[in-house]
Amino acid sequence: MNQEQIGKTILEIRKKNNMTQKDLADRLNVTAQAVSKWENGRGLPDIEILQKISKEFNIDLDTLLNGTVSKKTHHKYFIIIIVLLLIILSILLIMILNPKDFNFSDIKSNNDKFEVSGVAAYSKDKNSIYISDIEYKDKENKEEYVGMECILYESHDSVEEKVSQCGDMQETTNPKTLKELLEQTEFKVENFTCPTNIKESNLYISINLKEKSGTITTYKIPLELTGSCN
Repeated sequence: MNQEQIGKTILEIRKKNNMTQKDLADRLNVTAQAVSKWENGRGLPDIEILQKISKEFNIDLDTLLNGTVSKKTHHKYFIIIIVLLLIILSILLIMILNPKDFNFSDIKSNNDKFEVSGVAAYSKDKNSIYISDIEYKDKENKEEYVGMECILYESHDSVEEKVSQCGDMQETTNPKTLKELLEQTEFKVENFTCPTNIKESNLYISINLKEKSGTITTYKIPLELTGSCN
């Protein structure tokens, strides 16, 4: 292993993620002095720390040890593309096996803090919902949370029904930002029953976040079915 080169790689990772040495140290549960030594080639992280860097920043461990950054910069977008392709294939399969008059609409939100991407497929007899991406717009907020649950609701006549849920409030020893937590969040509802036409349904997502102090923060994201994907 090239100690100096690995140090330069860690420095590059930190700068690409707009982190100070203290930010990275806190993320890895080490001291800022340790990070400084690594970056200056005067020390090496132990294998557990290297594995944590690999996991936290989506970098192949072998590549990290070889001293060149091969960060999966487009990792999230690659997953989104794959998910969308699977959604399209699922919809086509539904239409082939059950050739009814299906319509499609984009699922969006006008919430100023979140951007939502998804699609709804619906016919006279069946409704399906696919939400592939929920993005938190406030890039400056670095608050970390130890638990999150993300719930899709449909409300009508003062009644709220849970449609689907991702995650739970079980505490983790590896706190993450809201942006990081949402990267693993998606909804797939194959047979959604609603009391009215799906385009008139009152759908929303509730995000409940647990802080280290135990405080619960909640965001409510109203959804809209807009336009047509036909």
